[in-house]
Amino acid sequence: MIDFNQLISTFVDPIALIMALVLAASILRRKQITVFKYNIAVGGLFSVAVVYTMSDPIPIYSGGIYDMRFLLVGAATALINPYAGGMAMMTSIIYRIAIGGDGVAPGIGGSVIAFMAGWAWRYYVNDLPLADWKKASILGGMLTLHSLSIFLAPQTYWGQLFATLLPYMAMTNVVGALLIKHLLYDQLSFLSQSEGLRSEAALDYLTGLLNRRSLERRYRAVAARNEMLKGGLSAVYFDVDNFKAVNDKHGHAAGDEVLRTIARRVAAVLREHDIFARVSGDEFVIILPDIGLTEAQNIAERCRRVIADRFVTTGSLHIPVTISLGAIWVQDSPTIDAVLQQADKALYRAKDQGRNVVVFSKSGNKPHPQDPVAA
Repeated sequence: MIDFNQLISTFVDPIALIMALVLAASILRRKQITVFKYNIAVGGLFSVAVVYTMSDPIPIYSGGIYDMRFLLVGAATALINPYAGGMAMMTSIIYRIAIGGDGVAPGIGGSVIAFMAGWAWRYYVNDLPLADWKKASILGGMLTLHSLSIFLAPQTYWGQLFATLLPYMAMTNVVGALLIKHLLYDQLSFLSQSEGLRSEAALDYLTGLLNRRSLERRYRAVAARNEMLKGGLSAVYFDVDNFKAVNDKHGHAAGDEVLRTIARRVAAVLREHDIFARVSGDEFVIILPDIGLTEAQNIAERCRRVIADRFVTTGSLHIPVTISLGAIWVQDSPTIDAVLQQADKALYRAKDQGRNVVVFSKSGNKPHPQDPVAA
């Protein structure tokens, strides 16, 4: 016979565990790690929680056990992401197989159903215009579908399991979903909003590129790596040729579209790990880490060509645009100010050569007259 008091304790005990999960997930979110690492870490946390709750279950029939793993699997899938939920599901399945007994099949089935219910809630319910408590209640109800796995248990236990467990499952899943939704999901939503504000502060409002402050921060990390590996690093400084004339002739709205188009086109020819920023007005900076001189020259030339070869179209206007680029390649790791100062000098030399060219200097500290490469 199933002891209802034991069932209640099985639900109450994991509350502290859930609160610990909320704290750990919040700390991980604040660490600003990559999405992949975050998914793995949170999935690992929920997997540990699943093992913990399965290590002290309630025996409900010979070889059958009950615990809160299905709530954790479904909540991880719905409120974190399917990757975390998938890790928790696989952990619960593997551990249930290791425990053995007649309850293996319903245990596996319940985990799969909980994952699918969490996935369905995430993609079909979460965005509905409903109050949060209503959506959490729906999640709890959907997670109760794991009770269908009772049909995988020996038939002689069906009546007892449905009569005793089903009301309890419905109650604990709804209350548990409300609790986790309030503690975990709202906390992560707050952190996401905070990250969004930080992201907005780090980006240029017009082009979506990094701004000067973010460029400096990213450069410090790149320079430290370059100093350690003794590799090559290049800084490319460019601006729009005769940009004032574009604004005067076509208006500032057209000028803004020119800047946005340049940002999009140049970004498309850069490598994934290159750093691209708008530092002021029509001035842009590209940092090319882990690169040799020849490859840096080729990338700078591609940037020039992708702008010069096509008009910028805005409304009925087709505006010819070119850029002048000054660059420096170094093997040491000077400060951002020193690098930009030398690249800016090369940019002035590009303008002196008639614009729409690349002037590239190879130097440890300053550009040398014999080093420029004009495109």
